[in-house]
Amino acid sequence: MRHKPLARFTAAAILFSVGLISSFAAQTAAKQSGKAAQNTTQSNGVRLPEVHLDGAYFTRDGKRFIPMGAHWVPAKTAMQWPVQWDPKDIEADFAKMHELGYSIVRLDVMWAWFEPRPGDYNPVAFQQLDYLVSLAHKYQIYLHPSLFIGGEVGEAYWDVPWRHGRHPHADPEMLRLETNLAAEFGRHYANESAIIGWDLTDEPPFWIVGGMTTDAMAVNWTRLIVDGVREYDKLHPVVVGTSGEEITHGPFRADNIAKFVDFLSVHPFTLYAPDLFPDALLSARGTYGAAFEITLSQGAGRPVMIHEMGASTAQFSPERIASYDRAQIYSGIGAGSIGVDLWCYTDASPEQFHKVPYLRTPQETGWGMTSWDRQDKPLAREFKKFSQVVGQLDLTGIAPAPADIGIVIPDEWAKAHGDFSHFGLTGPEVTPYVSTSDGDAMPGRPQPDVSRANQWLMSSALTSFILARRASLKADFPREYADWAKRPMLFMPSPITSTADPFLAHVHSDFYEKAKQYVENGGFLYASVASDGSIPDMASLFGVRLVDRAPSSEVTLKIVAPFGDLKPGDTFHYSVPTQTIESWGTLLEVTTGKVIAVDQNNRPALVANTLGRGKSLLSAYPLEHYLANVPSVFDQPEKTHRIYKAFGDWVGLKPAFRTDQPSVEVSALNGDHRGYVVLVNHSAEPQKVTVFTTSGVHSVSRIAPEGVKPMQIEGSSWKMELGSYEGAIVEWK
Repeated sequence: MRHKPLARFTAAAILFSVGLISSFAAQTAAKQSGKAAQNTTQSNGVRLPEVHLDGAYFTRDGKRFIPMGAHWVPAKTAMQWPVQWDPKDIEADFAKMHELGYSIVRLDVMWAWFEPRPGDYNPVAFQQLDYLVSLAHKYQIYLHPSLFIGGEVGEAYWDVPWRHGRHPHADPEMLRLETNLAAEFGRHYANESAIIGWDLTDEPPFWIVGGMTTDAMAVNWTRLIVDGVREYDKLHPVVVGTSGEEITHGPFRADNIAKFVDFLSVHPFTLYAPDLFPDALLSARGTYGAAFEITLSQGAGRPVMIHEMGASTAQFSPERIASYDRAQIYSGIGAGSIGVDLWCYTDASPEQFHKVPYLRTPQETGWGMTSWDRQDKPLAREFKKFSQVVGQLDLTGIAPAPADIGIVIPDEWAKAHGDFSHFGLTGPEVTPYVSTSDGDAMPGRPQPDVSRANQWLMSSALTSFILARRASLKADFPREYADWAKRPMLFMPSPITSTADPFLAHVHSDFYEKAKQYVENGGFLYASVASDGSIPDMASLFGVRLVDRAPSSEVTLKIVAPFGDLKPGDTFHYSVPTQTIESWGTLLEVTTGKVIAVDQNNRPALVANTLGRGKSLLSAYPLEHYLANVPSVFDQPEKTHRIYKAFGDWVGLKPAFRTDQPSVEVSALNGDHRGYVVLVNHSAEPQKVTVFTTSGVHSVSRIAPEGVKPMQIEGSSWKMELGSYEGAIVEWK
């Protein structure tokens, strides 16, 4: 778990030496483990059924379910639990997790403990894992082992003593040994139904080589380790437990590894991404973190699970953490999350405060949903209620509703560094094309630093995603060369329309030919531009031409023509964050378009256009970029979503479900003549909300922890109340 933004680059090497215990102690542990496992198995004959992934959700006994749980690091022994083996205390943890409604627990498989010497596997380690398997069956909690740890807890790096400085993602001998160990796990547990799936490692790249891991290394490592597992194990789905790799454009981002794994994971720790979430922990933007990362990862073509999430009560109040996680869990489920596994089950015990890693990272001591002595914290109580809610869902035939809006993710962002497959080059050339922006293609050159461009793109994408949700429109993130034309609306907030270098922040020049055809065929396109923008054949698509830059420090948009529910005289005000071409707007010359709004100098600011059977809307200012740079912007009156909603109204797009409160998110999980509506109040104020539908709904019932509660529907709407940062799931038929 990464608890410092640079932890993976500054990790200290803390060796997990097998010399910590004597041979006698190892034999004793093995005997205790074997005896306890035998007793546990005998006490309960109910075995967990096998789990499969059907492409949308996990299934067992032919029924879909959403696994719920947390990561397990024991309170008293922490990461030393294999060598300070205490079967009774471990079983007490499983009993407590069962009480809280866990159906999954993720745990660390300590690499050095399982492989003390290269190619030499520790039988005691496998006997201990066998014991955990027996507890899984007894308490009906699936195990989700995370292999090759690796970085875990604060700045610690749990090394293998025989690495000798070799790169674990690149060195041939390390790769051979890792692949072989993965195969050994597959051989031992190929048919073990208590294991829900394999997590190849937690939060790669390995922290000790974080700054030295390339896209190619991540791709090759994932491919090899998956092949190792699959040598014997064809049952268990595989994931890589990545953290923030999408929002930081890391080498293990979803687009690089999706081809090899069965599902993807996100660790939406918004408190460690202040460039994207410049807000308090409990804030509107912060509580969209899980849904945003899930949706961004889904664009790579795999289902996504929340692997880790939360905050420490050593830094934030327990009640606020409970509300923060609750809102994110509901929002994540509405976005299509196939499971929830929080960080983490328990706080650390006080005795752990006196030694690393807890000695150096005080915030790590309070991340549990229970205290170190197994007392419920507010998050535990909220988790138990949510587990009871999702346990009642019938997910047969259910799938997340299709998106209303596609926010285009440029191919330069999605592709592996050095991939020239979409460069338009064909056949042999006298002089081959070489790019200084693709360092991997040039031996001896490092990948260029694109962090600033990535932050620029991600912050605008996040803002556009939230604005869409505030307008009751569902947005997703199709890649530039994917099937984005299936969405009724396409959004391109600046810098997607820019011409910047690094190139990852914007689309290719030929994208606009396809966009023009999309609009002519009945699609609806929105874009915002800054003064660095460049759109070929812009006049035919948007009904305007770019004239020049428009430097400014403040921007005011005034509506001058009716547009959706916007009326002449309505205004929108923005502060320009930087005096650069990335923040300034543009002067526009109108050709065939219609001016909807003017700026503070009475120049065109919003221009609508009709082309063929479709329509477009252009903003002369990068509105999403402006909002991205305002702390807590969605925790105060903010109405830019009305522009998105007005565009939807103008083109006649009617969401299947919408609310009358922009702070209340509404998502749909749809089936045949039935489904679920997930609602989340992303504000600190209780909300009385009316939900409107165009889906021919005849009955609605709220799924409460204690059971189903029918609600009254009046025509095509119903009313309900949601507390501060509260979520709800409503079944409709």
